[in-house]
Amino acid sequence: MNILNICINALRILLIVSVIIHAFRKTKKPLITAVIVFGLTYLLPLLELSGIRIDFTGSLLYYTVIFTAIYLGSGLGFYDRYAWWDIMIHFLSGAAFVSLGIALTANTGNLSRINILFFCVTLSVFLHVVWEVAEYICDSFLRTNHQRWQKSYNYINHKSESVIQPSGLVDTMNDTLYCIAGTFIACILWWFAL
Repeated sequence: MNILNICINALRILLIVSVIIHAFRKTKKPLITAVIVFGLTYLLPLLELSGIRIDFTGSLLYYTVIFTAIYLGSGLGFYDRYAWWDIMIHFLSGAAFVSLGIALTANTGNLSRINILFFCVTLSVFLHVVWEVAEYICDSFLRTNHQRWQKSYNYINHKSESVIQPSGLVDTMNDTLYCIAGTFIACILWWFAL
C-alpha cells in the first residue's frame, strides 16, 4: 500500500468518525459536508477506471482541497474564522486543476509543453468559473452566502467597508486571482519538473 492510499484511507476513517460524532450531536451542516467529502474521495478512482490518472501531487492536492474547502471550510466554518482560508483554497485549487489538465493530456499524442500548459491554464480558469457559478447558484436558491454578497453578516473575512465594490464582487475577484496565481505557479513548477 503506497503513501497516498494510506492518506486516503486515513481521511475516510476521519470522515466516518466525524459523521458519527455529528450525527450524535445533531449538527446537520458538518454532517452533510462530511458525507459529501466522503463520497468525493471515490472520484479519482472512478476517473482512473476511464483511463485518467492524476499524479501523486495532483491527487494529494485534490484530497486536500475537497477536505479543507467543503468539510473544514463550509461545514465547520473555517472560511469565517480565518481570513486566509479562502485564499488558500483557491490557490491550491488552481494547482490541482493544472494536475487534472496534465492528466487529461497524457494520452493525446505529441503535444508540446506550451500546448499542454495552455490547455492547463484554460481548463483551470474554466473550472474556477464553474466553481464561482456554483457558489452563485447556491447563494441564489439556498440563501447561503458563499460569495459574501449579503449586506449584513458577522464574518471576519471579506470585509468590504474600505472598498467601493460590494463584498460579493470582491470575494469573486479575489478567488479568481488566487486561483490564477496557483495555476501559473503550478505551470511554472511543472515546466521545470520535466
